[in-house]
Amino acid sequence: MRRVFALLLSAVLLAVPAMAQDRAAQLNALFDQLKTVAPEDEPALQIQIWQIWLAYDGQDPDVPGLLQRGNTAMAGQDYAVAEAAFSAVIQRDPAYAEGWNRRATARYLRGDIRGSIADIDQVLAREPRHFGALSGLGLCRIKLGDIPGAIDAYQRVLAIDPQMATARGQIEQLRKLQAGDPI
Repeated sequence: MRRVFALLLSAVLLAVPAMAQDRAAQLNALFDQLKTVAPEDEPALQIQIWQIWLAYDGQDPDVPGLLQRGNTAMAGQDYAVAEAAFSAVIQRDPAYAEGWNRRATARYLRGDIRGSIADIDQVLAREPRHFGALSGLGLCRIKLGDIPGAIDAYQRVLAIDPQMATARGQIEQLRKLQAGDPI
């Protein structure tokens, strides 16, 4: 029995790096496609990227339930409960970028803009191509009145996803605002 358990444990431990490599390879391929995709196909690629980001592949069995609790609380606009749930996710698995991203969103919605930016920095340290976090950074910079910082964040989004219409639209509106034009 111990031998079987040891073999199973070895197989699982050997599979984890392979799954991480597969996940990284999938993301790399999708991000490569995002650079040249036709505008009408861009949303489908974004969805695939989000699905990979949201899929928890870590070792803590409690994280999926905590994520669900946080997502349910956010949907119900209970941002304090959402923040607490996502904080628990981060405490259990700080390497999971989406835990940081979810908490950044909850903090933004609670009005904690600086806390949101701190979490976005953590997301980007783990996944520099996270266009969702960069878009959130743009919104945070707008709230702080940092128009150049917001434009920079949205330009970083477009460097990753040249077809993202919302980022392009935000840059256009922010440049008008900088020029003194009414939005």
